[in-house]
Amino acid sequence: MGMTLLQKMGWRPGEGLGKNKEGSLIPLQLEVKMDKKGLVSQEELHPRPVMPVPVATMSKCLAGKHPVSLLVEFCSKRHWTAPHFDLCFECGPDHKKNFLFKVRVNGVEYKPSVASPNKKQAKAEAATISLRALGVLPP
Repeated sequence: MGMTLLQKMGWRPGEGLGKNKEGSLIPLQLEVKMDKKGLVSQEELHPRPVMPVPVATMSKCLAGKHPVSLLVEFCSKRHWTAPHFDLCFECGPDHKKNFLFKVRVNGVEYKPSVASPNKKQAKAEAATISLRALGVLPP
């Protein structure tokens, strides 16, 4: 298709391109990409092995955060799936309910023993229990 377009504009095989016909006679060599990996640099072709982060280091850099965000960040640094919170118990009258959440982290479920007066606090309790069991927070 390109050759036909060039011929319509007056180009003949064996001539160089340009006004004075001094352009390159050798066609450009293309590297055709056949895989579906995307465009990556040479450094990304050979991934570095992921080194596990020691729990002592993790507790220093994650301290002072809300337990739920702390747990999400801990799972992300360990390359685990995100923690999954489930409401497993709800009781009491509408004006004074108690909630109990369980959290699944890396295939293990953690559940606090005491219900909390609101959902946010119940999630935080479940996250705290799991972080203590994982050794991130002191018991």
